[in-house]
Amino acid sequence: MYKEIISQKQAIVIMTTFIIGSNAILGIGHKSKQDVWIAVIMAMAASSIIMAVYARIIKLFPEKNLFEILDDLFGKVIGKFITLIFVWFAFHVGANIIKNTSEFIRIISLDSTPVCIIALMTGIVIAYAVRSGIEVIGRLISIVFPIWVMGTLLLSLLSIGQYDINRLKPVLYEGFGPVISDAFRIFALPFAETVIFLSFAGSFQKKSSPYKIYYYSLLMGGLYLVIVVVRTIMMIGTTNISMQMFPTYITARIIKVGDFIERIELISSVLIILCSLTKTMVFLFSFTKGVAHIFNIKDYHKLAAPLVFLTSIYSIPMYKSAIEMIDWALNIFPYYAIPFQIIIPVIIWIAAEIKSRKTQNTNGHNKDETVIKGDAYTQRQNS
Repeated sequence: MYKEIISQKQAIVIMTTFIIGSNAILGIGHKSKQDVWIAVIMAMAASSIIMAVYARIIKLFPEKNLFEILDDLFGKVIGKFITLIFVWFAFHVGANIIKNTSEFIRIISLDSTPVCIIALMTGIVIAYAVRSGIEVIGRLISIVFPIWVMGTLLLSLLSIGQYDINRLKPVLYEGFGPVISDAFRIFALPFAETVIFLSFAGSFQKKSSPYKIYYYSLLMGGLYLVIVVVRTIMMIGTTNISMQMFPTYITARIIKVGDFIERIELISSVLIILCSLTKTMVFLFSFTKGVAHIFNIKDYHKLAAPLVFLTSIYSIPMYKSAIEMIDWALNIFPYYAIPFQIIIPVIIWIAAEIKSRKTQNTNGHNKDETVIKGDAYTQRQNS
C-alpha cells in the first residue's frame, strides 16, 4: 500500500494549529486571571520535557507509528491492548472537540439549529479530510496557515486602540498558586495532547527531525496563546473574561476602528473553527489508524466515514450544556489525560531505550565475532 508522507514544514504547521485548537473556543487562565501569560510560559517549559520524550520515541523508531512501535516493544497482545487505550483516548477527545465546535457554532450564529445537525455537518467535513489522508490534510493546512497568521495579526493590530495595559496589573497579586494551577491545565490542554502525533509519526519525512517538529510547534503555538490571552485581558479585563463563555470571540466583536471598521468577528470565528477542525482531524485520523491496526486492515481510508460519524453521534449527548462541557475540559480533563500523556509514553520511552541498547549490544557482539572469525580464517590461509 502507498505510504503517506508529510514534510517537516507541514508537520510543524499541523501541530501548531493543533496546539491552538479548541483553546481558541474554551479560553484559558480562569484562576490566574491577569497572570495567565505567566502560566502559559510555565506550561511551555514543562511541556518541553514531555515533548522530548515523544520526540525520542519517534527518533528510536523512525518510519514507524505508535501502534507499530507498541507491537515491537510489547508483542501483539499487550501492544494491541495499549493501542486500544490510545484509540479510546483519540475517540473520546475527538468527540469532545466536535462538541466544542458544534456548541460554539450554535451559540454564536445558529441558535435555532439543533446541535445534532451541526455535529453531523461537522462530521462530514472531518470524514472527508480523514478519508483523503494525512498528505491532503498537510497540504490544506499549509495553504491556509499563512491566511490564519495574517488574520490573527490583523485582529491584534485593529484592536490596539482598545488596549489598556493597566489591566495586566498587579503581577502575581495572589501568588504562584493560581498560576501553577492554570499552568497544569494548559500543559494538559493543549501542549501534552501532542502525544497523539505519535500515531502518524511514520508519515514524517525520513530526514525530518522530531525534535524540531515538536519544539518549533511548541514555540509558535505557545507564543500565539500568549499574544491572544494578553490581548484579551487588555481589551476586556479579567472580570469580563470570567463572565464570558467564549472570551476570544467576544474581543473580536468589540473591535472598532472609527465608524467604518466594526463587527469583524467573522474573521475570528473562521480562525477559531479552522483550528478546532484541524485538531479534530488529527485525533480522528489517529482513531481511524488505530482501529485499522487492531483489526489488521491495511487501508484505513475505508473506515474514515463510519468512524467519524460514530464519533459525531457520540458527541451529541455528551454534555447537557456548554457550561458543563467547559467545566469538564478545564477541571477534569487535565487529570483524566495523565495516563495517556505522561505515564504510558514514559513507559514506552523506557522500554524503547532498553530495547535500543540491547539491539546495539547484540549488533556489536555479532560484529566482534565476525571480526574474530575473519582473523582466524586469514591466519589459517596464511599458514
